[in-house]
Parts: sequence; C-alpha cells; structure tokens
Amino acid sequence: MEDRWCNACGCKFTPRAQSPKQTYCPLAECQQARKQVWQQAKRRSDPDYSANQSEAQADWARKHPDYWRSYRAANPGYTQGNRSNQQVRNAARRIAKSDASAGAIALQDGIYRLQLIGADANSDKVVLVRLTILGKADP
Repeated sequence: MEDRWCNACGCKFTPRAQSPKQTYCPLAECQQARKQVWQQAKRRSDPDYSANQSEAQADWARKHPDYWRSYRAANPGYTQGNRSNQQVRNAARRIAKSDASAGAIALQDGIYRLQLIGADANSDKVVLVRLTILGKADP
C-alpha cells in the first residue's frame, strides 16, 4: 500500500491493509485528533448524539462540582491565560463594564430633542420625544 501524509501531524505513514482509506497515522495524538473531528461532525449532523453528549457532560459536572475550582487552584497559569483571553473576547464584542454608566446624567421626565450623531450628523432631522421615567435606578 502506498504511503500517505497524516491529516493531523503531516508526517508520512503507511496505512494499515485493513483500513485502505486511513488518513491519520497511528500516533495517539493523531488518533485523538481524528476522533475529535469525527465527534464534531457527528454533533452537527445527529441531534440525538448531541443531546446525549450534552446530558453526559451535565451529569459528569453534577458528580464533580469542585473539579474546575480545584483545577484553577492547581493551575494558576490557566486562570491567568483565561482572564487574558476573556479580555480580548470582551474587547472584540465591545461589552461595557457594569459600572460604565456610573457617571451618567440622571434623566428626568420631560421633552427632549433627539438628533442623530454619526454618519448623517449633518442632517436636519430632529425629533422631539417625551421621556417618562418609570422606575429609579439603584445608586
């Protein structure tokens, strides 16, 4: 049988005679990558499989409630890396901090002039609106 290149590591390997369509070499890491690709495709194409996997993960999490707390305590580098990655994701999504509006002007009931700011800012379109405050925000 002709040698092939592994889809995971890119190394040359000889496929087994029993698996003529083999595309991953026999290394454990490559077989794990093959399994991961299969599982992802299966989850996308089979709703029952996806539901079963989700339930199995939830069941495991219920049986091991302190796993992640212990893992983070034992691996502080993971925690710091996760914080850094989350900051990048938040910046990409432009999520406002919870205290971002702390210095905002307190609005009162009344009539306000509403004008577009941005690309059409030079437009003469102005709208008058009446605002009624329904509840007080917590300080």
